Amino acid sequence: MKPTILAPALLLLLALTGCTPKDDRLERLTVGISKDSAMAVMGVQKAARIDPYLVGGKYIEVMYYNPAAAVDTVPDRKKSPLIAVDGVLIGWGWKSLDSLSGVTRIPVAPK
Repeated sequence: MKPTILAPALLLLLALTGCTPKDDRLERLTVGISKDSAMAVMGVQKAARIDPYLVGGKYIEVMYYNPAAAVDTVPDRKKSPLIAVDGVLIGWGWKSLDSLSGVTRIPVAPK
């Protein structure tokens, strides 16, 4: 994928991050903070799962977090995905991830 196509896609993703989150931790996230800061906001040392991708020269990490009250295993679509590009948070939630996936063709869990 050409970097010139990826840049507008990332801008579109930023516009879609305004969805109403259900997890209070997600309300404290801000686009542009570092991946480490986002992890601190989520209050856990590591995500339940991290999927790394290299697309158009950009390092994309999708970090899946279990809901705050979860005690058992949680299906992927019940987790909260956070998306970082080159170590900077660019969005969170399934709308953002589905939008990014449509442009970059990275795989996501089925609906």
